[in-house]
Amino acid sequence: SFTPTSALGQGAYSVTATATDAAGNTSVASGAQSLVIDTTAPTVSSVSITSATGLQNSTLNAGDVVSVTVTMSEATTVTGTPQLALNIGGATVQANYASGSGTTALVFTYTIVSGETDANGISVDANGLSLNSGTLRDAAGNDATLTFAAVSDNAGYLVDTTAPSAPTVAALGSTNDTTP
Repeated sequence: SFTPTSALGQGAYSVTATATDAAGNTSVASGAQSLVIDTTAPTVSSVSITSATGLQNSTLNAGDVVSVTVTMSEATTVTGTPQLALNIGGATVQANYASGSGTTALVFTYTIVSGETDANGISVDANGLSLNSGTLRDAAGNDATLTFAAVSDNAGYLVDTTAPSAPTVAALGSTNDTTP
């Protein structure tokens, strides 16, 4: 059994072993075994709004789906449904994990609902990635570091769910003029 200590740095190692019995006899060395020590957690490299279904003239309406990609520093395995906090018109909403487990590109989606408006464009809150009872880990089992800087308003993804109203028409006078 071999348990690495913190004195070993991250990297690849080759390990051989010998054993000594109670009489002082030493065994022949075992064949070399390779191992890799990975203690570096995946981190968020970037966050960006990458696409949307239903987008027209840079504007999203109720029922449209916006996709945000969180790029990780290394392949990351996802369990459960982590969430990403988006800011739409000053209100925080949660985009749910949708795809990308085992890669560096994790996609989160959110469906626009009636009553949401953002004239400046959707933004992403700083450190807005939450596990929501799930996990984000690399192949070595290191938990991901979830911190990242805020992503400012993206004018390519405005939100307007207010339906236009019909103009008001006023009567302009009587059509029953009886003057000879």
